[in-house]
Amino acid sequence: MKKLTLTLLILASYCTAVRGQDTLEQFLSRKDIPVAAKVDRLNGMARDIAYVNPLRGTDLSYRALQLSQEADYPRGVAYALRGIASSLLTEERLYLCMKNLQRSLQIFQSLKDSTGIAACYVSLGHLYRRLQNANQELHYHQAAFDFFSRQGIAERIGVTTHNLGETLYNRGEYEKAIALTERAIIINDSIRNLTVLSACYRVMGNIKLAQGNKAAAATWYHKTLAVSDRLGVGSQKVATVDALLQLARLNSEQDQDQEALRQLQQALVIVKENRLFNYVQSLYEAIIQNQVKTGSIQALRRTLTDYQITNIKLNNLKTEVIFRFTETMLRMDSLEQVSTDLQEKNLTQKKLIEEKNSRTRMTAIFLISLLILSVVLAYNVVMLRKANQLLTEQRSMLRKQNQQLEELNILKNKFLSILSHDIKAPLQGLKSYVGLLQKGGEQIERGQLVQFAAELEQQLNTTTKMADNLIVWAKLQMKKASTQPQPIRAGAAIPEVLKLYEKMAADKNCVLQYNETAQAMAWADQDQFSFIVRNLVHNAIKFSPANSTIQIEAVNQNGHCLVSVTDTGEGISQETLDRLGGLDPMTSKAGTAGEGGTGLGLRICLEFAQLNKGRITVKNNPSQQGSRFVLELPQEQA
Repeated sequence: MKKLTLTLLILASYCTAVRGQDTLEQFLSRKDIPVAAKVDRLNGMARDIAYVNPLRGTDLSYRALQLSQEADYPRGVAYALRGIASSLLTEERLYLCMKNLQRSLQIFQSLKDSTGIAACYVSLGHLYRRLQNANQELHYHQAAFDFFSRQGIAERIGVTTHNLGETLYNRGEYEKAIALTERAIIINDSIRNLTVLSACYRVMGNIKLAQGNKAAAATWYHKTLAVSDRLGVGSQKVATVDALLQLARLNSEQDQDQEALRQLQQALVIVKENRLFNYVQSLYEAIIQNQVKTGSIQALRRTLTDYQITNIKLNNLKTEVIFRFTETMLRMDSLEQVSTDLQEKNLTQKKLIEEKNSRTRMTAIFLISLLILSVVLAYNVVMLRKANQLLTEQRSMLRKQNQQLEELNILKNKFLSILSHDIKAPLQGLKSYVGLLQKGGEQIERGQLVQFAAELEQQLNTTTKMADNLIVWAKLQMKKASTQPQPIRAGAAIPEVLKLYEKMAADKNCVLQYNETAQAMAWADQDQFSFIVRNLVHNAIKFSPANSTIQIEAVNQNGHCLVSVTDTGEGISQETLDRLGGLDPMTSKAGTAGEGGTGLGLRICLEFAQLNKGRITVKNNPSQQGSRFVLELPQEQA
């Protein structure tokens, strides 16, 4: 019954293959289908079976090459040569593989076909893996992976991600290999590319085995076999054989010798059927070791006899395969010779025609050629200039991004210091009130207590507004804040700020003198206006000596609102003025009473002023010590 079932399966497979062949022949014989479409189908079929049936793949590629040369279709020639190279690589014909890949790559480069070039990179990566040139293998697989990742072609991304993951595994970079192989598994599973998926499972098993996790390795090898069973004759034979070999070794280590022998014999059947010459010796050696270990003398004798017979058959078959490939290469050379002869014949005919043309015709051709050459040269010059311009723009953009990153890093490091800078003054006031309540709470009358509570509430409200303003500033630095300008009466906004710093000024016996002319009005964001004035007043107190007067004025002049803060301190250096508009970090000086700071306050004020379509000017008083800061804002909405 089993023999009958097997016979029926073989007959069904043969009939399917014949129907597929008939379908292909019918497709190729149709006159209404362009030659390019026929060539593309042949090349696609050859690519899909290059690692399953190399000889069949070579035949399909040769037919594609023949049609391409007849139809003068260079892209088809290039893909056909790559298909032949892939089949040659499977059969370890490395020199011929390299030769055809180089010819294919040259054609793609002449056509400026980036996709074809990247496809050749995939094959070159596999070739250099066989040549054990790890650096070149990594170079080409990385280049192919980068290109197809940019193109977004899922099928090619799945293949190149797997290839790069296996390359990194071969180099011992296991963590990177795991990340890429897991991604390749997700992609190939989603698009049902089972052939590549089985190879991904096998690589993941190899990685886990290299890391010493034998249980996980066995799980991945079993997944490889499960996919191979689903694919049947279209399975990835190398992945299947490798998985069986590794499972047999793991079972042998656990003294599960019968299961190990079954897996080795299953792998041997696949090797014989698919002419995988490189696995023959290692498989027979493993089977012999298994039978010696279990003492199966009769089976060992049969294995040795079978090894001798198989060796002779495979050697004969290998010779036949070499002959087939050699025959194909000779046919290719013959095609090239015919093509060369035709080109030479056409060239001779053209020369005869040219000799019959008149001198005037020759002159016209020369002038036309010269014109075309000039156009081509001009085009190349334009393209070169565009490339140079693009390169310059990219470099400029990179420099700008680096500057922005540096500035953001400085802002990040200074953020907590800024919080301290703006919260310190109101917190000192709150601390003073709490100290008074703590020390003399029993002696304070109820009326004074109510007054303290009111003033304490006012300080808390002011501190809350301060925190809100700092949040607005933080959003501004992250480009998430917006400016909402509105009419602002300086006479109402500035006194609120001065109340905040009354305690700080009183501690230094400084007088805050505010002068307003004709109800000065400004068109700006309320919070940002208050922030600027707070900062200017705070700095004036900070850098003024004790027993001094600080002038604050607000006037309307020429359609603008001018708010000035003048102190009698030591003034601001020219170096500091020059650094305000740049990106270099600011260095904060201590105040006259040792007050600290962040060095970013003025720069924040400049940014807020610009957002409100205004500016800040700074001047030192030439006749006496001190500085004068002037905030200039629009008086009305533009």
